[in-house]
Amino acid sequence: MHHRDWFLASFTAFWATCSAACSGPQDLRPYSQRLAEAPLAFIGTVTAVSGQRVTFAIHHVINGTPGPSTTVEALSPSTCSIAFTVGQRWLYAGLTTSQPSVLLKADARAVLPSDFGRFQRVDDARARLPPDWQSCSQSAQCEPIPIGCQRTAANSANAAAARAHAIRFVGDHRAMECATGPEEIQHVGPQCVGGRCGHWVLDFRIRP
Repeated sequence: MHHRDWFLASFTAFWATCSAACSGPQDLRPYSQRLAEAPLAFIGTVTAVSGQRVTFAIHHVINGTPGPSTTVEALSPSTCSIAFTVGQRWLYAGLTTSQPSVLLKADARAVLPSDFGRFQRVDDARARLPPDWQSCSQSAQCEPIPIGCQRTAANSANAAAARAHAIRFVGDHRAMECATGPEEIQHVGPQCVGGRCGHWVLDFRIRP
């Protein structure tokens, strides 16, 4: 067999093996829904990798109760498993590439714990919501609030007042022609981060 033909045949066989290893129906549900159903989800930085044991320092909890640090058992290396490396900052929501885990920063060792990279809070300053309307201690207290063609969140006790307030300052979102956002922006939804409700997105235009 000619060397080029041998290479193509080998590559085709390898690709078929990789494809088969990760084959399965694609989950087309919105990212926010997939994330909401993950039993354990957090923003964290990998601090140690020992064999398949991966330890994270936790900066923000989304689902579950991992504490200030947590260790997970990674899967054996494959085309479907995530290879975690010390210094990486993740939105962790599972061990496989088909789950909603996202690499936020490739090396977060020299940045603040509050630097979430691709995980971004929508700027809601123009809505002029009083600070106590967005105070929170957990994400379940936060309700989405439209601010024009964007969104934010307020605590449940002040959600109705926040909606009316935002319309007065930003305009009535129901009467606006809002363009469809770029596919690189994935909505995560209301989150309580640092004691404040807000709307968060994953911006894949930002390099990890």
